Amino acid sequence: MKMISPVDSKSLLAPVVLADGLRAYACKSSGGHWISHEDYMSWLEAHGETLPEKTDCEVDLDSNDPKHAKICPECGRILIKYKVGHGLRFFLDHCPGCGGVWLDNNEWEALLEKNLHDEIHKIFSSHWQSGVRENEMRKKFGQVYATRFGEDAYEKVKAFRDWLDTQDTRPEILAYLQAGDPYKL
Repeated sequence: MKMISPVDSKSLLAPVVLADGLRAYACKSSGGHWISHEDYMSWLEAHGETLPEKTDCEVDLDSNDPKHAKICPECGRILIKYKVGHGLRFFLDHCPGCGGVWLDNNEWEALLEKNLHDEIHKIFSSHWQSGVRENEMRKKFGQVYATRFGEDAYEKVKAFRDWLDTQDTRPEILAYLQAGDPYKL
């Protein structure tokens, strides 16, 4: 079966080996890769234990996604975008029909760098997407607080809050802080 690239309708996808035991299909014009659901799940089963995510590495790969809809090369459905998160600012395209995944140029390498290549199937879950949204909101709130309090004050308040959360007398400490004059009757 001939498969047409989701990003270049003039380009046929060619079989490649993306990782040891993982078959994929490459678009020569864009550098992207198509991974079928069956191929990924077979590779994942043979891959073994999921590697821990690398949180100490920076991967600078922004989304350069074309704005047009991508069509699944296997079943012809429109691919749905899912934000990766976890320090990666791009989206993966997933087919709701056959379960295949389109990776734009260098996205596999970015996932590999962060040890997220063996968790691609989780990215499409509501649990993963909820976590991505929560992390984005935390960052936005952090920016608001830093602007409102000032960077130095915000860092001190965060450190105090972390310390406060470890105290058995937390309610009493908060009452003391909220009292206009805690020494007044």
